[in-house]
Amino acid sequence: MIGINNVFDIFEEGLLTLKFRSMKRMNIWYKVILAVCVSFVMISCATKKSMYAETYLATKPKAEIPGLGEFAVNKSLDRQVDMTQFKAVELNLAYAGTENQAQCLNIIYPSVGDAPYKVIMVFHGGGWAFGSKESEMISPILYSTTQGYAIVSVNYRLSGEAVWPAPLYDAKAAVRFIRANAEKYKLDASKIVVWGNSTGGHIVEMLGATNGKPEYEDLTMGNDTISSEVQGVVSWYGVSDMTNFPNVKEPANKEMGFDTQLAENKEKAAKASPLRLVTRNYPPILLVHGTNDQIVPYVQSVQMRSEVTRYCGPGRATLKSFETLGHGDAAIKTWENVMDNLNFVDKILWPDGTNPYRNNNQIEIKILK
Repeated sequence: MIGINNVFDIFEEGLLTLKFRSMKRMNIWYKVILAVCVSFVMISCATKKSMYAETYLATKPKAEIPGLGEFAVNKSLDRQVDMTQFKAVELNLAYAGTENQAQCLNIIYPSVGDAPYKVIMVFHGGGWAFGSKESEMISPILYSTTQGYAIVSVNYRLSGEAVWPAPLYDAKAAVRFIRANAEKYKLDASKIVVWGNSTGGHIVEMLGATNGKPEYEDLTMGNDTISSEVQGVVSWYGVSDMTNFPNVKEPANKEMGFDTQLAENKEKAAKASPLRLVTRNYPPILLVHGTNDQIVPYVQSVQMRSEVTRYCGPGRATLKSFETLGHGDAAIKTWENVMDNLNFVDKILWPDGTNPYRNNNQIEIKILK
C-alpha cells in the first residue's frame, strides 16, 4: 500500500515537474488537491479489501491477510488429483439416479489390504460453490488408501445450481448408495466414517447431527430402505455454525439463499448448523482447526466439541488445534497429521481399534498440472 507521506511526495514532485511551483503559495488549493488525492488512494485500498472479503476468491497473497490458508489463491484455478496413480478405481458412479455430474462419486481402492474394504467417505470444500471429488484440496486425505481404506469421494450440488439442503440430501443419498451396493463394489459399509474439509466439514458434521432424522433427507433419490447413518466424523476446519460468519459471509448467504447474519434469519440458519442440532446420539467426532482461521472461526470447533461433550459425555468429541495457523494451512495437510487422524478412524472401523494394514510407506499424491 502507498503510504500517505509517499502520496504527498509523489504529488508534489508532479506539480514541480509541471512547473506549478506557484501552487504552493496558494496554500488552500494545494491542501485541497492533496487531500483529494490521499482520499482517493485510501478509498481505493479499502475497496480492494472489501471486495476480497465479499467475493471470497480474490487473489491476495497469503502474507497480506493471515489466516486465509488455502483460500489465499483463486480457486477457479483449483487443480485435480491424477486418478491414474491408484491401484484400482471406480469413477463417476451415479448415486441419485440422475446423469448429473454433481451427483456422482468415485471409489478409490487401497494399495494394501483385502476386500471387503473399510470405507471413508470424503466431501470436498470450496465455499459450497466450487471444488469437486477430484479436487487437490482433498488430496492429503487420500493418503488413507495406503492404510487399507477405500476412499469414496463425493460430488454434491453446488450453490450455483441448488441451495441448501440440496448438498445434505446428496450426501445422504451417496451414503445410502454405498451401503446398498457395498457387496458389488467389495466394500464393508456396515460402519462408515465421513471426512470433510471446510464446507465439506459442514456437510459431514451435518450428517452426524441428522443421523436417524428422515426429515433431513430426500428418499426419492434412491435406496429409500437403506440407512444413511454414519458412525464417525472427521471435520477439518469445518463449519459448525451457519449463524456466525463475522468475516466472510457471502458464500454462506449464497448457499442458504438468504442473509445468514440477519437477526430475523438466525432461526433458519440454525437449522443448517450442526452446533444447534447436537443430540446424545451424535457419533464420535474429530475436529481439526487452526486457531488463526479467518474464514471459519476457530471458536466454532471449540463450541462444537463442548456441545457434543455436554450431550454425549467426555471422549465423544476431540479437538486437535493448530496454534496460529489459518484456514486449510499446509501443516494440517501433512502425512503425519493424516496418520494421526487415522488413529481416530481405526478405533471406529476396526473391531478392537487395531488396523492390521497400518504402515509407514509414505507416498506423494500426484496432481494434474
